[in-house]
Amino acid sequence: MNCNIIKDLLPSYIDGICSDDTVKAIEEHIPHCEECKQMLKRMQQQTDYIQQIPEEAKKAISPLKKINKKRHIQVAVAIVMTLMITIIGGLVIQDVGAVNQIFFPMRSAVVVVDSTDGMEEWERVIFSDIKHPKNDKDYLIYDSVFWNKEITNYANNPSDILLRVKDENGNLVAGELLVSPGTSVQLEGLKKNEKYYFEIKAKQGRFLINAT
Repeated sequence: MNCNIIKDLLPSYIDGICSDDTVKAIEEHIPHCEECKQMLKRMQQQTDYIQQIPEEAKKAISPLKKINKKRHIQVAVAIVMTLMITIIGGLVIQDVGAVNQIFFPMRSAVVVVDSTDGMEEWERVIFSDIKHPKNDKDYLIYDSVFWNKEITNYANNPSDILLRVKDENGNLVAGELLVSPGTSVQLEGLKKNEKYYFEIKAKQGRFLINAT
């Protein structure tokens, strides 16, 4: 079998699709023909290189897979955050009063002065929680930075009031502040997260007091 025929058959030989007779003929020829032997060697090297390409491709794609995975995680986190914001927004819409109390805290009190000589006696102020109307307290705690620390004498109240504030030990921390109807007084020096007790003197009548 001449070299040209052997060269034509080498690709089939490398792929392993030749007949047994053809394989035998090629293998008998190759040891005695340096040219065909070199061609077979080159073709086998090319085949080996082509087989290595998928592995190289995998290595090249690997970083891209990591980037893609990171992108998937970012998308998942964004979806979760959007869902959380939606839920919180829904709760805010359902309970605007609670949110309002966080950023604009206010307590109200109604003081009824029965005695005609009310200006001679101090009346304890009992504050109500707007969020929990039945949770009345005879003290006030400034539990957040959003308190203005102001006391307002409601505009429709019948007269001026005298206001004083005591701490938990009964010490006077703000004394005999005159507050006219429709006006407010700023309380100085009151600390966060401490109990303060409020008292007023006023003429006979019903008084609405707001603490903000």
